[in-house]
Amino acid sequence: MAMAPKHSIDYCPICGGGLCGIRICGMTDDKPHGLIVCDECEAIWTEPDSTADHHYPDAEDACCPICEKPLWGPQSRWATWDDCSELGWLDAIDPQLDIRSDEGFV
Repeated sequence: MAMAPKHSIDYCPICGGGLCGIRICGMTDDKPHGLIVCDECEAIWTEPDSTADHHYPDAEDACCPICEKPLWGPQSRWATWDDCSELGWLDAIDPQLDIRSDEGFV
């Protein structure tokens, strides 16, 4: 798994040790969609709410539950501030969990 999330909504309620980071997927298909992914256990939520139902990807072939493309493929990345804005998920970000600044946001 590459890097840590740029923007997170919470600590993972499943494993307790990871950050529920915002990923954007579908970048190469012009159908971007957001995911919340734990950077430790890889639990996935399809909405910015870690109390909602979650999914676990196949350990051998982790895929997005929406488009079914590789979760860590070139069409997916940890979301930037602009990505979060485009998704309408800015209000879900917990700024105290942001690891580094991103486009002027700390």
